[in-house]
Amino acid sequence: MKYHNFFWDFDGTLYDTYQIMPKAYCQAWSIADYQITLSEAYRLMRLASLGQAFKYHQRKFNISPQKLAKIREDYRVQEQKYFGQVQAFNGLSELFEKIVAHGGKNFLLTHRKQGALELLQRDGLDKFIAGKVTGKDTFARKPAPDSLNYLIEKNSVLHSSALMVGDRSLDVEAAHNAGIAGALLDPDDLMAEQHIEAEIQLSSLAELLDHVK
Repeated sequence: MKYHNFFWDFDGTLYDTYQIMPKAYCQAWSIADYQITLSEAYRLMRLASLGQAFKYHQRKFNISPQKLAKIREDYRVQEQKYFGQVQAFNGLSELFEKIVAHGGKNFLLTHRKQGALELLQRDGLDKFIAGKVTGKDTFARKPAPDSLNYLIEKNSVLHSSALMVGDRSLDVEAAHNAGIAGALLDPDDLMAEQHIEAEIQLSSLAELLDHVK
């Protein structure tokens, strides 16, 4: 099956933010005198989400909401220190160019308020984005389909032409909840244990070149 309109998650899909997120997460907890391994942090973020990782360790260490808020703030500070190091996944520019050259469109869905756009602008890729939903908007978080439905309706996208691409189960669930197909990017095969029913399984973005209509 080939698609014309592509809806993109950002973290771990367009850009490899897992280069820095587990490191920042572990450092934030270390500041509070709790030790977490990079592999544990990464696994929790991929199999669930950053927010769920924080909730898991709050329960595990039995800490107050106030203390958790401080750790989350420390995380944001640590992440920002490294954010400029984040790079796009290989093949992204070529993929964006092919989609647009074939008359298709790219749409961005991210919880980040500004960082995703800054990296896309830095790399000259923002010109390929036809619409977006960011953390500045007030939609329910995935797997709720609200943000997808908004972009689909605003841009008169045919559901049969659309594909949501993400690196976690909630991205595929959001796609299905919005009535469109979902692609799972899983370069290290970590998500296999979740048996996610995606229309397309990917180990790299380059594999999507054959799915552009």
